[in-house]
Amino acid sequence: MSKRRINIVTAVNSANVSKSGNIYTIRDVVHAIDGIVLNRRLYPGKELEKSAKGLEGKPAPAGHPKDRKGRHISATNGEALAAAWIGAYCQNSRYEGGRAMVDIVLNSDQAMAMPEGRAVVERLDSAIAGTNTDPIGVSSGLFLEEVNAQGKSLGKEYDSIATNMRFDHVAILLNERPAGTPEEGVGMFLNAQGEEEPVEVVTINADPVDRRDEGVLAGLRATIRRLIGNGTSDVSFDQISQGLYALLPEGGWLQEVFERYAVWRDREGKLFKQDYSVSSEGSVAWTSNPVEVVRRVDYQPATNSGEDPVKPIIIAALNAAGISGVAAMTDDELLAAYNALQAKPHLDALNTAKTQLTAANAKIAEHELAINAAADAELTTIATELAANTSLKPEDFKAMGLARCRELKANKTAAPVTPAGGKTGVEDEFKGYDLNAVNKEQK
Repeated sequence: MSKRRINIVTAVNSANVSKSGNIYTIRDVVHAIDGIVLNRRLYPGKELEKSAKGLEGKPAPAGHPKDRKGRHISATNGEALAAAWIGAYCQNSRYEGGRAMVDIVLNSDQAMAMPEGRAVVERLDSAIAGTNTDPIGVSSGLFLEEVNAQGKSLGKEYDSIATNMRFDHVAILLNERPAGTPEEGVGMFLNAQGEEEPVEVVTINADPVDRRDEGVLAGLRATIRRLIGNGTSDVSFDQISQGLYALLPEGGWLQEVFERYAVWRDREGKLFKQDYSVSSEGSVAWTSNPVEVVRRVDYQPATNSGEDPVKPIIIAALNAAGISGVAAMTDDELLAAYNALQAKPHLDALNTAKTQLTAANAKIAEHELAINAAADAELTTIATELAANTSLKPEDFKAMGLARCRELKANKTAAPVTPAGGKTGVEDEFKGYDLNAVNKEQK
């Protein structure tokens, strides 16, 4: 299982841009779809669903942020925020209808403070005004772990499966080519450890798959079209797709188009099959009611050259650990069980450390209680001694604290204390003094 840094490039319809006050919203940015194969890597729906919400609140910079040396960096990096932050972020991150989607929200007041931000605002204004209706390029930056596995999905073969996806940002592409390929050399990514990693760019095609030629001999295609009513060769696949999209319920997504029928998803991700026809004028219409279907997966015979060399090791490790039901596990279940097995020693050590720490804290608390109890007992004894033969009570001395009481005892200053400030023989000092006589003289 290897880790990868991926930039998935896609495009958004300009009609999805709206504005309210100083806030722009780019709706329904699709950054991955269930079962798509990119660079022979499968992106399963359950992995996308698990990770889709990870984009919530993440930055949406103008282009993929880079450091001063031209290396890609995380959009949350301080240098990235200083150079590429245009007041845009991801909102309503979700997995819906087999698609990983997000809305991008942009504050124009913040965007206008940056040259790149002003360019994005101008582009969004032109989309709203209809002066530039070209799709807006976006690219999601993410990390993933891929597992070796062979198969076929949506008509494409794959050699690995993308798992544990962690999204970093969605970049708005204006000055970057929105259809990069790995062969073009997209540079390096600087990870959190300061190490350089290669960045792989893949381009997603969220459009429906054209399967009209499947199972049909090229020489018979026109004849079959005429027989079934799709009798014009002038109607392009894009025209058919646009016509079918107009017939779908809100939130529907056209997935595959065959010669006589199409397969689409609803908002909840359910698949439906429905027949259609194309008139000689190019109009498209459904000719049957939708029927719910499920996608069928075909498994190919394994060959020695295509076997995953890691899988036998994983199975052997699970069997050696006494894990039950290994033979019936899927590849994903095997990987999850193996990861849990590898993590167990570390979790056990962590739990042991927690137990030891709890015990140590209990001993410290017990020791502190003993010290406090001894100090209280000593303070009571000394305060009682100091209060003897005085008009003060032990509580008066205890209020001074242990240190002061020790000092009084050591200096022997705790001799009889009287309300007259500690003096003795006060009655002798004022003997013969008549306060009434003094008052008579003053009169």
